[in-house]
Amino acid sequence: MVNSRYNHALSYLSKFNGRTMNRKNGFHHQIMRDLLELFSIHLSEFQFIQITGSCGKGSTAHFISAILTQHSYPHGLFTGPHLTHYEERFSHNGKRIDREDFITLVEVVENKLSNYEFEQYVAHMHIMIVIALLYFKQQGLQLIVFENGVGGKTDPSNVIDPLIAVFTEITMDHSHLLGATIEDIIIDKSCIIKESTQYAICGMNNVQARNYLLKLEALDGTKFHFINRDYGFIMKQSDKNGSIFYYKGNYFLIEKQQLQMLGTHQIQNASNALAVSEALIEMGYSFDKEKIMHALRHVQSSCRMELLEIEGQQFLFDGAHNSLELKTLKENIDSLNMPISIVIMSISSNKEISTMLRSIEIPNAIYVFTPHPFLERNSSSEDIHHTLRSIGKTNYIFLDNIADVFDYVFHQTQRTGIVLVTGSLYLVGYVKDYFIEHTT
Repeated sequence: MVNSRYNHALSYLSKFNGRTMNRKNGFHHQIMRDLLELFSIHLSEFQFIQITGSCGKGSTAHFISAILTQHSYPHGLFTGPHLTHYEERFSHNGKRIDREDFITLVEVVENKLSNYEFEQYVAHMHIMIVIALLYFKQQGLQLIVFENGVGGKTDPSNVIDPLIAVFTEITMDHSHLLGATIEDIIIDKSCIIKESTQYAICGMNNVQARNYLLKLEALDGTKFHFINRDYGFIMKQSDKNGSIFYYKGNYFLIEKQQLQMLGTHQIQNASNALAVSEALIEMGYSFDKEKIMHALRHVQSSCRMELLEIEGQQFLFDGAHNSLELKTLKENIDSLNMPISIVIMSISSNKEISTMLRSIEIPNAIYVFTPHPFLERNSSSEDIHHTLRSIGKTNYIFLDNIADVFDYVFHQTQRTGIVLVTGSLYLVGYVKDYFIEHTT
């Protein structure tokens, strides 16, 4: 019975994946407000730590949640996208939503939306926000760690008035929605700062983005904390076992903080989470340095520089989905001396294919392209093939489905080197789940 209800819930949610959100004149915000009223969700009942940016939002959110969980502070965590199961998006106090609770919430949403006159304008992110806030309301939670979607103003979540606005690294991404320059993008994302926002944690190194936020700081009543000005880190060690870094902020001086998560970029994300903790201290929260260090040390995030062996073959799963993330991934691969022999990729239709492929250029590796798990977001093989030829790449193949990719990796190639799976978090989660299931 549960399986049939679960399958129905997934089928219902899938119909929203292909919808194009109407953002003209803030219509997507009006739809969000309508839905909050329809489901009796009052934003004033919550306190939000809202996270936007181009890279590192999910990891930063998990670091913040781990610190809160370690100190037994009740809170909700909303992230996206998910890897293989929708339930991954919704957590409270470090625990993922139960499947039965998830199914029930989807049924509630489906029932009420059936009578909503503008149902055809409700998009996927609208639904995710409603489910998240209904769940957090059921759990009696006030403090919410909330990862935004594509932007600030362009995101339905811009109806939220966060107490703390967090900005992770900024790069060119979703340009079709956010604009053609970094300034366009940060202008959009900075709209999460509202009059009630007490702190803005500016955790990016991008100079243009920082300069724009520095201008806002001069005009806004919000307290701005910038990485490498008000807080910062020194990386001491990074290898296949993780990283060690020093952190200095307004309240904490932490020596030899360990991270299990691979990649030097995770140090930046963890530092941003520490800066959020320091802002919470100024708001009356209390944190113990040893507990914080324990929390950060044990954070693990699936498919983010995740090294895993399956049937004697080593895989590196990383959901990098824009050019900066792929460039950072390549830098980490090089610094860790990882011998990549095969790169499995899919690229979403709204991405700059050439820039992404140039960012993950690995000599002598064979590139295997396969369709995006959400077909409506799939770049055509013709576009990818044309781009590959234009940049002079010849060592690639196209495979029609995941079963063919599995057969190629495990039965048609010699098992040497590491197989990298990247380009889309959805693809990475799908491949990991499929490969594990079909080898056990």
